[in-house]
Amino acid sequence: MQFSFAQEKVVKGVVSDSSGPIPGVNIVVKGTKAGIQTDFDGKFSIQAKAGDILLFSYAGMIEKTVVVGASSVVNVILKEKLNFLDEVVVVAYGKQTAKSIVGSVATIGKEVLGKQQATSVLTSLQGTVAGVNIIAAGGQPGENPTIRIRGISSINAAADPLIILDGAPFNGNLNTISSDQIESISVLKDASSTALYGSRGSNGVIVITTKRGKLGTAPRVTFSTLAGFAGNAVKLHGLVDSDTYMKYSWEGLRNANQYVGGQTPELAGSNASRQLVGELGYNPYVNAVPVDANGNLVSSEKKWETNWEELMLNNAAVRQEHSLGLSGGSEKTAYAFSANYLGQEGNVVTSNFDRITTRLSIDSQVTDWFKAGITSFYSTSSQNFPTQSGSSFQSAIQWIYTVPSIYPVYRRGENGDLITDANGDNIFDYGATPGQLLNASRPTLSNENAFGSLYNYKTKNKRDNFTANGYLEFTLAKDLIFKTNLAYDKYLFDSYVYASNEVGYASSVGGRVTQNRDFTTSTNITNSLRYSKSFGNHNFNALAIQEAYKFELDALGAQGEGYLPGVDVLSGSTTPSNVSGSVTEERLSSYLGSLSYNYGEKYFFEGSFRRDGSTRFNKDVRWGSFYAVGASWLISEEKFLQNSTVVSNLKLKGSYGELGNNRTASYFPYLQLFNTGFNELSNTGVVLGGAVDPFLTWEKTASSNIGLEFGLFRDRIYGSVDYYIKESIDLIYAKPLPASTGNSAILTNIGSLKNYGWEVSLNSRNIATPNFIWTTGLNFSMDNNKLTSLSQKSFINGDKQWEVGRSLYDFYIRDWAGVDPATGYGMWYKDILGADGLATGERETTQSFAEATRYYADKSSIPDVVGGLTNFFKYKNLDLNILLNFSYGSYIYDSTYAGLMSGFETPGRSAHQDLKDRWQQPGDITDVPLFLTANNDFNSQSTRFLFKNDYVRLKALNLGYNFSEDALAKTSLSRLRLYLQADNLLTWQSHKGIDPEQSLDGNTNSRSYNQRIVSFGINLEF
Repeated sequence: MQFSFAQEKVVKGVVSDSSGPIPGVNIVVKGTKAGIQTDFDGKFSIQAKAGDILLFSYAGMIEKTVVVGASSVVNVILKEKLNFLDEVVVVAYGKQTAKSIVGSVATIGKEVLGKQQATSVLTSLQGTVAGVNIIAAGGQPGENPTIRIRGISSINAAADPLIILDGAPFNGNLNTISSDQIESISVLKDASSTALYGSRGSNGVIVITTKRGKLGTAPRVTFSTLAGFAGNAVKLHGLVDSDTYMKYSWEGLRNANQYVGGQTPELAGSNASRQLVGELGYNPYVNAVPVDANGNLVSSEKKWETNWEELMLNNAAVRQEHSLGLSGGSEKTAYAFSANYLGQEGNVVTSNFDRITTRLSIDSQVTDWFKAGITSFYSTSSQNFPTQSGSSFQSAIQWIYTVPSIYPVYRRGENGDLITDANGDNIFDYGATPGQLLNASRPTLSNENAFGSLYNYKTKNKRDNFTANGYLEFTLAKDLIFKTNLAYDKYLFDSYVYASNEVGYASSVGGRVTQNRDFTTSTNITNSLRYSKSFGNHNFNALAIQEAYKFELDALGAQGEGYLPGVDVLSGSTTPSNVSGSVTEERLSSYLGSLSYNYGEKYFFEGSFRRDGSTRFNKDVRWGSFYAVGASWLISEEKFLQNSTVVSNLKLKGSYGELGNNRTASYFPYLQLFNTGFNELSNTGVVLGGAVDPFLTWEKTASSNIGLEFGLFRDRIYGSVDYYIKESIDLIYAKPLPASTGNSAILTNIGSLKNYGWEVSLNSRNIATPNFIWTTGLNFSMDNNKLTSLSQKSFINGDKQWEVGRSLYDFYIRDWAGVDPATGYGMWYKDILGADGLATGERETTQSFAEATRYYADKSSIPDVVGGLTNFFKYKNLDLNILLNFSYGSYIYDSTYAGLMSGFETPGRSAHQDLKDRWQQPGDITDVPLFLTANNDFNSQSTRFLFKNDYVRLKALNLGYNFSEDALAKTSLSRLRLYLQADNLLTWQSHKGIDPEQSLDGNTNSRSYNQRIVSFGINLEF
């Protein structure tokens, strides 16, 4: 008998592919848990002995084994894995290989997230995942986008997707999560992939997985820093200057005198000159009568001219982000820690967002049969959030588009000179100066100054989010695993608003402080039992889960009035004016199971069932049952395709399921409530709340999907095509009631809504050489929406009419007929009625807006196509990634533009440069009516202001240089990358003046604009 003892040694080498060294390759000694990863230059060093087998693995590459021999140097070349179906994807309650998925799932990894500057991580899905429609929140950093997956599935219930963070529902604010801490994001779109989430998955599910450490890896430290500047992504509407504004205002007065008042042209002109300053209230010119009787400026010399846009918008906003990470692992325990700081100034000058977030995860293989882990996360952020949308007087964008440049920032005397306070400082002009005849009273937005409000008011939001998510996993038998998971989330939102005691909307009550502090707590417990078994070509996987979810909202609010200067806390109030508080609790109990089977990894079948009980419904109708079935056929594994030189992968899949939606605005909509606070002296008073349906129950969505996944020419071209239908029935819907009942509506189950469409994803490896790589990705979706039943034939909802057979988003407004060349008045179309009083089908024009008929404009706010195009180039150490996102076929009603085109009906309102094309004399052919300082409906809601909203946006550009091994040889760094990152760099749009990302219903809201951000960054690793 002979014994030999091999001595352990250090084995070194480099792992490469066709284009060079590969960082991050996993290397383990087979049969042991000893393992490491290659550094940035593909180098590795591991303890092994002769005869050991080294296993090399990397995502997207074919695994390779090497037997250690006498040499201590092992260099390995990995080949690209041609079958992308072997990739592992995070799905509901676990992971699956791409080939085994029967539903519709899309995944983006950390490499995509790292190429965008996102304060809300889900904006990274825009343009990268087909079937996901995302509308950014505007220029206030820290706000979350609107997200819809495969259309809009509900009217009154929530239509947002469910967010799963590390296996548990997440109820905090998404802006508390840093994108650099995320490993991958999976979007589950069809019933088969979302059914295990039951009542919460009807609007789609987004599964976020954070980074974790790996066993057997040396400690690794990463650091990145990024700094840059931001400004408006697109230009605002073009406004006229003060000189033009004064002449146009004179013309509006002259026309009113002449065409409405019946004055001669000469008298109308001279009277307009005399009236002008009185109508506007202010005169920035050195001349008392700035415009003569012929409409010409006497002099252009002015004492002020205010550029509100320059004052109120920040086109040099600073953005900085810094991240630090530490990860590694022993044979038994892996760890990962990361910290991130983000500071970003917003579109409006005083707006900003500051966030610090930390995350720690630990996983331990305690024994061969027991594994445990925990992830803890804490984030704190503060946000200065001045009003920047809507029609309130202090809204920055509203102000720019309402108050023209002839009005001053600071108070002026009757002679136009500045007025200062006792300290010699300027005083903000609020358009309501007492005891002064001129330069005192502004006809629009009086008693306010939006620029001053940025400094005289305070609007702050503070958020603190703590999450702890732990699990225990037991291997009960070879094929049987039990896992219990407890997730706890606590979210604090503190909003604070101070309105000045001296000026503005709260000055009449001596100032006001409003503060609300909400604590949101959620607990989710999941117990799962998983059984897997294979024999021959038969492979089974069964999963049984019990889940319990509890949500609590503890809200407290207070308001006080009457403040001394410099006092802005609640306790400083002389008149406490309001106090509120409530505790709301919701619970969800669930039982679910799934069974999957495949034969020879060629034919796949899957079914799932879930039963949910929700406290949002009466106990008699509380429980809902939801299910899904799906199947797929890997055709490329059939003998007739196995040797094909054209088709490398071909997979046909289909699924059907029924899910639920319980996310009503109220947490107990079936209860008849009473409203308190209606007191008389010391006697407490209550009133009965609105009518309720005690049997209100689940809104249900039936979803079907059929798709084809393919790879051609050894997967140089690969992609997928899906067709889906989602029909929501028993909609949770506010049914209108007769006013005689004392209620305007009752929430009940009625009506149905259908969404359907196509999704296409295409990818190609255009060039792949050792020195140059070029890949392309294209995705797009075509979504449709249709009401299939209602409680009544139709009814008006804003600028839409909801009607069976029509979309929720079809515009239904009056049809603009242009300008009458004889009079300069606007015209609209109306139906010609027959003797029976019914429309004959013919139309005629009218100059009376009230007589005009509303029609379907055959235009929708839903795009025909939305998608994205990505190109990645790599030449040696230099790489470039370009992402374009686009939208085509939608329409938008630009109410902002409508206001700017009002034609001086109301004195003192801003005016658009397009007014230059107005009607001026009989016979003029134009689409812009005459200026008229008198009541008219020229800019009322009609197709005149309905525009195509097509756009293509260069959403992200990332250009980087990776330093070579030789350059870093004398440093302790294993990686050094310098890069340029630009977001929203260019925008091509069909309708100028607005940010094309507005709202799903196709209406503008004076919202701040998205930011163009250009930054420079550095990534270090050692």
